[in-house]
Amino acid sequence: MKFWIGASMKDQIEQFFKGNYVAFYEKYLPSVTKIGGDEYQALCPFHADEKPSLNFNGQKGTYFCHGCGKKGHAFHFYAKLNGLDTRTDFPKILKGISSDFGIPWEEQKSRIVKTYDYTDETSNLLFQVCRMDPKDFRQRHRNGNGQWVWNLKDVRRVLYRLPEIVKAKEVILLEGEKDSDTIASMGYCGTTCPMGAGKWREEYNESIKGKDVVLIPDNDQKGREHMAQVGAALQGVAKSLKWLDLPGLPSKGDVSDWAASFKDPEEAAERLAIMIENAGPYEPPRQKTIEDVIVELSEFQSMSLPVKRKILNPWASEQMIALITGWRGTGKTWFAMSLIDAITKHESFGPWESETSVPCLYLEGEMAAQDVRERLDALNSDKPRQNPLFIYSDAYANHLGLPRANLLSEKWRTTMKRVLITRKIKLWVVDNLASLTGGIDENSKKDWDPINSWLLELRFAGISTILLHHTNKTGGQRGTSAREDNIDVSITLKKPPDYIPEEGARFVVAFEKARVRNADLDLITDTEFHLTHDEHGALVWTWAGAKKKTRLEVLKMLDEEMTNQGIAETLGITKGRVSQIRKTAFNEGLIGKNGKLTQAGFTNVWGA
Repeated sequence: MKFWIGASMKDQIEQFFKGNYVAFYEKYLPSVTKIGGDEYQALCPFHADEKPSLNFNGQKGTYFCHGCGKKGHAFHFYAKLNGLDTRTDFPKILKGISSDFGIPWEEQKSRIVKTYDYTDETSNLLFQVCRMDPKDFRQRHRNGNGQWVWNLKDVRRVLYRLPEIVKAKEVILLEGEKDSDTIASMGYCGTTCPMGAGKWREEYNESIKGKDVVLIPDNDQKGREHMAQVGAALQGVAKSLKWLDLPGLPSKGDVSDWAASFKDPEEAAERLAIMIENAGPYEPPRQKTIEDVIVELSEFQSMSLPVKRKILNPWASEQMIALITGWRGTGKTWFAMSLIDAITKHESFGPWESETSVPCLYLEGEMAAQDVRERLDALNSDKPRQNPLFIYSDAYANHLGLPRANLLSEKWRTTMKRVLITRKIKLWVVDNLASLTGGIDENSKKDWDPINSWLLELRFAGISTILLHHTNKTGGQRGTSAREDNIDVSITLKKPPDYIPEEGARFVVAFEKARVRNADLDLITDTEFHLTHDEHGALVWTWAGAKKKTRLEVLKMLDEEMTNQGIAETLGITKGRVSQIRKTAFNEGLIGKNGKLTQAGFTNVWGA
């Protein structure tokens, strides 16, 4: 059976879960508990929830959190969990749920269901906005040969229904073409800017100059922010500005929804006229102050806060700052490249399970561009990426005439922050601090402070940073300890006791610091990684618990009658650690009183 993205796909998903949405929620929520009938309870993923405050109905699929107030249907839950918008990203929501539960689907080719003409003042067609199915909006214009070109390059941008605006004294500004047509059918001059919310341009102001303007936002945060942006742009341009919030709108509702609630269109038009007449003047939103964000604990606990999702369980998450240090040539670059390669493919890496996939960027500040590409090619697999992986080769940028990337430059930091935000990058790797902070006094906290403040800005913008750095002679991170002041995770790549240089990238991943939940502490264990080749010559990572390997090496040496001192010196561990392993192995019957392996111990060590 084939399933189609769109309304029918939605129906198929609803049919799949009909009467049993417990399976849906159990996939995304830990420790679901039945509290009676069809009602279930779990910890809410949308705020710091210590006591289960999210309830859902296993039959209907609806949910409500008593802590943060989030509510809706399973589709809205999935959207919130993955940072999607139910209006603009609904195909992605359907596709994601289908993929997670193995519901077969076949993507439907887009088709035009409605076109909206944008013309100049004398009604000559400039371009069209096309509403597509699955729901999407695209723009096109005709070239000199009369053929459609699907972009607006070098095309004059104008407001919708421009000829009517020219003649009108009063203009109602809305968020979409459908709403503008609805208003026009009621006898008003309605308009919108192409491409919707957040796309107002300064050149549109001239068409509105000297007119009475009414701003009617959609009933959501994005809609109100858009109208506030338009209102700010038209202050001093329009003759007057009014703001009208339509009553009784559902969440994300618009003027078309409002008009459809009347059986008689004339009644709707009359009611709108009264509301416009009584609407208050537009007032620019007041800037938030410190007073606005100092709140009582009870209010803070119920506030809607930015969701901090896990990326790799348990240590990598959104809004994270991590530091990975290792000696020169240890394989830091291979390790970090492999890490974000896996993240963009929604694959687990080493012992760490993939929780979500996010767009990533790798900033390489040391190697030749060709070497960067060869490494990435060697790691690449046939599995498609769920999110893009962006590459910034400083060598390539310098080849094109750009100055070297430099974290010490405020201008560079400002530009990079803008790029990270506009590209919607959620995690990026800085490889490495030595090559990207040229001229810094590594031991100076004062020199590091501006970079530290900038990393916090990125965290607050929802961007995670992984910094790669060299170790000092004693194996610790090189330079000022201030680098670790705001670090969530600090990892050191250590040489295994039996390491030989010919083995290449082989190291122990040791967590020096990790801000994780108490329940995850046991998962933060030292792990030995080795980059090697499989039987087909492809690069593959192997890994194993470092403590377990050390224990096996100790047991082998005890069987060879080495002293505790000799074992400790050979493996680079303490004599106390050797004694502990010896005592535990004796209690488990793996070694005898003579220190030699028993039959059980031999099987445990050699697997025979």
